[in-house]
Amino acid sequence: MPAKRAANGNSKKADSKSPPSNRQILVTAAEGQTGRLILELLSTDANYSDKYAGLTALVFSEEAKASVEEEGFNAVMVLVYDPKDEAALVEAMEAVDTCLLIPPARKDKAQITKTLLKAAKKAKSVNNLVFLSSAGCDYAERDKQPRLREFIDLETLAMAAKSDPSSGDTGHSPCIIRAGFYAENLLLYTKQAQGEGKLPIPIDADHKFAPVALGDVAQLAAHVITSVGPQGLADEVRGQMMVLTGPMLVAGPELAQAGSQLLGVNMEFESITEAKAKKILASEQGEEVDDAEKEYLLEYYSLVREGKTAYVSNAAFQAIFGSRGQEMPVFFKAYSAEFKPKKRRVEH
Repeated sequence: MPAKRAANGNSKKADSKSPPSNRQILVTAAEGQTGRLILELLSTDANYSDKYAGLTALVFSEEAKASVEEEGFNAVMVLVYDPKDEAALVEAMEAVDTCLLIPPARKDKAQITKTLLKAAKKAKSVNNLVFLSSAGCDYAERDKQPRLREFIDLETLAMAAKSDPSSGDTGHSPCIIRAGFYAENLLLYTKQAQGEGKLPIPIDADHKFAPVALGDVAQLAAHVITSVGPQGLADEVRGQMMVLTGPMLVAGPELAQAGSQLLGVNMEFESITEAKAKKILASEQGEEVDDAEKEYLLEYYSLVREGKTAYVSNAAFQAIFGSRGQEMPVFFKAYSAEFKPKKRRVEH
């Protein structure tokens, strides 16, 4: 389901007097929800559309290429990733100075990330390297949450370019964004919300976390990759480890209460087992979610149960946009049609 951009005051005012930019940007995993929303912002939002000269989207299949091209994003070149064609990957990297590296939601995300970073190092031209990671990866344990923990390894690879003289300019101006648990993941439970008035999550009633709106993550990423400073990215973001969670620390019952108030219906939190959560993800509800992403979600919920997500981190977002980010009531309002119970037809 496409992410929705709620009007929550996060956009900066466009500067019509800004000089034309010659920045060339590459966004990887562009067929995913995160990549698509960032492409939409960059190509249609006046706050960003004049801050680059070229925009390239890297996708992982011809079908994905056709799908992204159908979106009609302005002046976006779409390339298909081919791990066997290293020369093409290096050529793509040579054509840009800025790369937003989004690891794809696939089991081979580590190998793909390594291949792309290798190509960037050979190109020696990707000065601005922005890596989209995951909040909580530093709390994850390798034997219990391997999908989460691998983001630490990928961050290490992304940062290594800066201290490698053979990489040329690649990674000289880096930034890592650790995005928290996407609030949009709650859309996996709309069937239960509509049919039973339940919000079933594999955590207990007293476990807390701070879901973040995908739109806020996209806004932050778009700002970072279009920011300008003497070294490449703006000084306020260059070299930063930016952790972005939502602005509200909530438990399951509080999520259900927020939904009930905004939707005008009674929604109750249901604490379910991990086995039941797996069953939901394996059903038709989770058919569009990659197996690796399902493992990631279950691992994140296990972090919540371990008390490792009971924090809010949005200081960087507030400093840039002057906003706390999207509150959970705003999220439920944006997706009200998906959560509201369906009216049943009464046969006479």
